[in-house]
Amino acid sequence: MTILLRNLGFDVNERTRRASCLLHGGSNPTAFVWREDGFWRCFSCGMSGDRIALVRARQRCGFRDAVEFLATLADVEYKPGLASREEIERQRQLREREAAEADALLGLEFAAWRDARDEVLQLEAIRRNAENRLDAIRRGALERWPGEADYAWEALAMIYQRMARGAARYYAISFARPSERFAFAMDLEARGTLAEQALERGWVANSKGHRFEVQL
Repeated sequence: MTILLRNLGFDVNERTRRASCLLHGGSNPTAFVWREDGFWRCFSCGMSGDRIALVRARQRCGFRDAVEFLATLADVEYKPGLASREEIERQRQLREREAAEADALLGLEFAAWRDARDEVLQLEAIRRNAENRLDAIRRGALERWPGEADYAWEALAMIYQRMARGAARYYAISFARPSERFAFAMDLEARGTLAEQALERGWVANSKGHRFEVQL
């Protein structure tokens, strides 16, 4: 799929499987999402489909030309066959059902990714405000109540703990194996398990809260 996208001019991010959408000329690098089995969707313009639909939309060509393009790219010989109308209709319905299922999965995965990202960014804002207030208390710029500093440090420690788990959830939906990403998107109970596994693998948020580095 990444080879096809690059041949069609897309600037792909292989880890996140996201790109800017060339079908409508958007610049959002996370709008266009694809799966390894060839199904894709743009969350900005709403277009979606399989590999053939992508080639047709990008190349502005018909079905046969799109299939020939894919065959050439895959270095295989294209031999159009003869099929009954019933078989053609069955294949069409199968493609439509597969496309609808893939589109639903991509939508769930994107929503889970967005929620995990937003959680990390919100926690980062809370952490930054807490650290600024503590710094002001230390400098005497703010009047404080007895024990406020101790309470603030405890709150900050809790925020850091929540950030680590939030970052692990963001890692699980962004960089884990496809089967794990789909499990994260589809199963709320699986999210906790996958986040724990991400923490065990040594992935943590950096100071900005939404990037990651491996602890060696």
